[in-house]
Amino acid sequence: MSAFSRRMHIPHSADRRTARSLMAIYEAVEQLSLAKGFDAITVADITKIADVHRSTFYRHYRDKFHLVESCYEDGTRKGREMLLSATSGLVSPQQFVTAFAQILDHIAARRNLYGALLVHKRSTWFESWLHEHWNGLIHDVYRRSLPPGVQMTDGALADLRTGITAHASVATVRWWVREKQRLTSEQLACWYTRHTLHDISRHLTPCPPGTH
Repeated sequence: MSAFSRRMHIPHSADRRTARSLMAIYEAVEQLSLAKGFDAITVADITKIADVHRSTFYRHYRDKFHLVESCYEDGTRKGREMLLSATSGLVSPQQFVTAFAQILDHIAARRNLYGALLVHKRSTWFESWLHEHWNGLIHDVYRRSLPPGVQMTDGALADLRTGITAHASVATVRWWVREKQRLTSEQLACWYTRHTLHDISRHLTPCPPGTH
């Protein structure tokens, strides 16, 4: 399997023909999103540029939104799993940084696509979806990081904290894409943890050089 296939998270079980079709579809979405903006493109546009039949597209994705959701979720699964497992027990804050860096590494690997979605041809749908995605993730992080038997007594304030952190998360990712990864994924993950997750960052060791 090629490096490109691994970046696109094409299933190992896919035969060569299927893998080529999926790669063509991903490349078409990236190209069209940069040119027209993701919100403006259609499945017909994608299949035309990819030179694949619509039935091939629908065999793998419900619609264009499912395609991007799958790309992001598949690419960040390892980081999310690390992050959630890190919150269940006495785990070093550095493991949080490593988990966030894993997520950022996926963003960097698909920088053209996420650059189109978040900066150059901003997609209102993707921004809303990404915020909800991070909102759910941060909610689980906070819930799992509470000591056993302890609950937030004010649900509204808990939701507010989660919402603020989710907005900060999306803004951080957008900044990183816009600034063309000025910081490494580890540097930004450390900065993010230090500035948005106070309960965790209190025990965080100094960030790598170059982070302020």
